Amino acid sequence: MKPVPSHILSCAVAVLFACWIIRLWVIPEQVEERAKEDQEVTQAQAKPADAAPSVPTPEQVSFVLPAPPAVQVVAPAPKPQPTPEPEVVKPVPVQQPAAQSVAPKVAATVEPVKLEKTPPPQPAPTPPPAPTKEKPIEVPPALEVTVAQTAGGRALLRVLEHGKGPLIEIAWPKKERAREALHQTFKACFGMENAVMDAKGDLYRTSEARGQRWEINLDRYSGFLREASGSLPRSEQGITQAVKRHHGGLGAAGLVRIFPRKVDASLLGGLQAMVGPQYMQARSIQARYVQVNGQVLVRDIFVDGVAREGAIALSPTRRCRGRA
Repeated sequence: MKPVPSHILSCAVAVLFACWIIRLWVIPEQVEERAKEDQEVTQAQAKPADAAPSVPTPEQVSFVLPAPPAVQVVAPAPKPQPTPEPEVVKPVPVQQPAAQSVAPKVAATVEPVKLEKTPPPQPAPTPPPAPTKEKPIEVPPALEVTVAQTAGGRALLRVLEHGKGPLIEIAWPKKERAREALHQTFKACFGMENAVMDAKGDLYRTSEARGQRWEINLDRYSGFLREASGSLPRSEQGITQAVKRHHGGLGAAGLVRIFPRKVDASLLGGLQAMVGPQYMQARSIQARYVQVNGQVLVRDIFVDGVAREGAIALSPTRRCRGRA
C-alpha cells in the first residue's frame, strides 16, 4: 500500500477544522432559538392571561455565548519534493565476437550491357507553302462592238492614218507570262503581224528576200502601227533578232505590231461609243489589254486623264489556229 502524500493530509485537516468552526457558529444560535420557543410555550401554559409576569428562575435563563473569532485557515506549505538524482549511464562492455575465418568470395561475372544507340529525333518535314492563288481580275461590263460601230470605226481609222485624231496608247500586261499569252492570241486569232521598222519607215520581215522591204497592203492591214516598247515577250524578241539577222544593217530598228483593218476599226468604233461626241476633241486616250478566259478586253480607259468606266471586247477576225 502506498503512503498518502503529505499535501493531501494537510488539505483534509484544513477541511475538518473549517467544519468545526462552522459548527461552533451554528449550534449556539439554534440552542437560543429553541430555548425561547420552550419558554414561550411554558409561560402560556402556567399563567393565565391576566396574571402578572413572573421572574424567570435561574434554570430558565439561558446564557448565549458570543461567536468565536474567525480563525484564518492557512494551508500548510507543500513540502518540496526531492529532486531525483540523474541516472549515470555506465558503459556496458561489449563482447567482441570470435574471429571467424571467412572464405574469399568469388566475384560474379557481370556481362556488359549493350546499349542501343537511339537516333536523334528528326525534325518533322515542313510542308511546302501552299501556292498563292492570283487574285481574279475583276471584269467590268464589256462593250460588244456592233457592225454599225465597226463601220464608223473604219472612217475614224482613215482619219487616224492621216495623222489626225487623239493619240492612242494601249499598254500590254506587266507579267511576262501574260504578255506571251496575249501575243500568241493576237497572232493566232486576230491576224497580227510583226515587222521591224527602220528610221525611214520601211518595214522588214523574214518572209521577204534579204534587203527587200515589205510592201504592206493597206486595204488589208491598218496603217495604225503600234510601236512595241518596254519589256517584249520572248517570242517577239526572237522575231526581232531573226529579222535583223536576215536583212542585216538594221541596227537600232524597232519592232512594230500591225493588225488587220477590221480589228482596228472595231477598236476605234468601241472607243468612240464609250467616249461619245467628244472623241475627236480628245487629245489622248490611254488603256490596257487584259485577257480573261481567252477573251481580249481593252479596259482601264482614260480620256485626257479622266477615267471612263467599262471595257471593250475585241472580236477575233478568224478561228484561232496554231494557238498555244
